[in-house]
Amino acid sequence: MSRLKLGMSLCLPLVLLMSAGTVNAATLYVRCGGKVGLTSIGAALKVAQYNGPSTINVSGACNENVMIQNLDRLTLNAAPGASINDVSGGNTDTVQIASSQSVSINNFTINGGATGVDCLLGSLCYLNGNTVQGAAGVGVGAGALSRIFVSGGTVQNNFWGINAQNGGGVWAIGVLIRQNELGVNLVSGGLLQTNATITDNIGTGIFATHNSTLNCNGCSVTGNGDHGIILKRNSTARFAGTVVVTGNTGGGVQLNEESSAFFREPANVTGNTGGLDVACGTSAATARLATTNIGGGTTNCVEPVDP
Repeated sequence: MSRLKLGMSLCLPLVLLMSAGTVNAATLYVRCGGKVGLTSIGAALKVAQYNGPSTINVSGACNENVMIQNLDRLTLNAAPGASINDVSGGNTDTVQIASSQSVSINNFTINGGATGVDCLLGSLCYLNGNTVQGAAGVGVGAGALSRIFVSGGTVQNNFWGINAQNGGGVWAIGVLIRQNELGVNLVSGGLLQTNATITDNIGTGIFATHNSTLNCNGCSVTGNGDHGIILKRNSTARFAGTVVVTGNTGGGVQLNEESSAFFREPANVTGNTGGLDVACGTSAATARLATTNIGGGTTNCVEPVDP
């Protein structure tokens, strides 16, 4: 075989391999309710699965339940007034993101569903400037070791506003969480890192149980219909920055069953009716600096003694 033919025979598989591994980014346009082109997000996702990083720009009212699975580096952008609306009668998630990395959803109104936006199975999700409302269950949820970053926007009129469980984590920055049955639910290793405003929920503002973690860095928990914050079963909370927990009907911060809290900096934990501002239950609950850093609020907690 000549050297030229030999060189060509060696290069051809390499060229084919490079071609197979080269995937182009795509920008797609969806007009929900339109007559031509892409008329649903679901149709656009079928195209995106054959591309690399994809951006889908959406206008109109999208009456569909959106499943994003095994897709990475995907962005959904809403034109002014664009919405995603559950059509399952509350039986299916309006938007479900599973086994996907770096999925961003920006500036939508997301209505109804079993869950408004559900981030599952190790996914990494970003919500920016959305309104998530009217879910039969959870507004925004993270489960099964997933992470969801919520920046701005409103989570309202759901059963649970935000839910993190089974090692799932939520970072909620600049978010308004209001008028849900329960503002935030953390269970089985759930994590919330937040400076959110959690207000006017029918029940408790934040409920954490079974080894869950709350990091409240400047959060405001006010005017909720039960306690502001309840920690149970080995859950922990850390309060820093300008924290406000006031005006909650059932009491301020309640700690039970070996749960603990740390008030790192002076906070305003006062004026919670129906109970103490910081209450330590009888089963080894502790609240470090609750006697000095809650702005003069009422407490039965005793400063723990270091061993």
